[in-house]
Amino acid sequence: MNTRSGTALVGVRDRILDAALDEFFAAGFHGATMRTIANRAGCSAANVYNHFENKSELLVEILRAASDEQFTATRTALRKAGPDPAEQWRTAVVAHALFTARNPRECLVANTELRYLGEVDRKRVVGSRDAQEQLFVDIAEKGVELGIFEVPHVHQAVTAVLTMCAGIPLWFRPDGPLSATEVAGDYGRYALNLLGYRPS
Repeated sequence: MNTRSGTALVGVRDRILDAALDEFFAAGFHGATMRTIANRAGCSAANVYNHFENKSELLVEILRAASDEQFTATRTALRKAGPDPAEQWRTAVVAHALFTARNPRECLVANTELRYLGEVDRKRVVGSRDAQEQLFVDIAEKGVELGIFEVPHVHQAVTAVLTMCAGIPLWFRPDGPLSATEVAGDYGRYALNLLGYRPS
């Protein structure tokens, strides 16, 4: 296969994935069909099946990529945060919330459609999500040990913060009164308060 043909195939695959994301976002996993996805992508259903076996494979690919990208964004931000658990916590939440605000389709589909995957496919997706949650838990537990945070149930607090961030696509609009950066900054401050952080 020459380079031009390879590039064309990558382009078709990406177009199908973007169309599938649009369809899952608009109609849900059960409401979407390979035919409607093909129509959105501007190709035949047979062409979609050349790249993906079924809807589940499409959903797995979309969710796994989004989860990996969000985890990478959080870790990249944390590398600049320094050793203070309070700053690490704020930075991690801001990065997580900012990704959610800037990628609402991916994040909303991840939070509403993951339940429709079978056990094997689900395991392929949740690795990065679980690792990211553990990252938040580790930061929070370190802050509690150092007396910086005062919260009795760390795992519950982390779940509350991540759930709060997951709700951003339900109301945030890029043309609204607050930018994605401003919203993420606010969520970082909310998350510090939720852990009982009081600056000295």
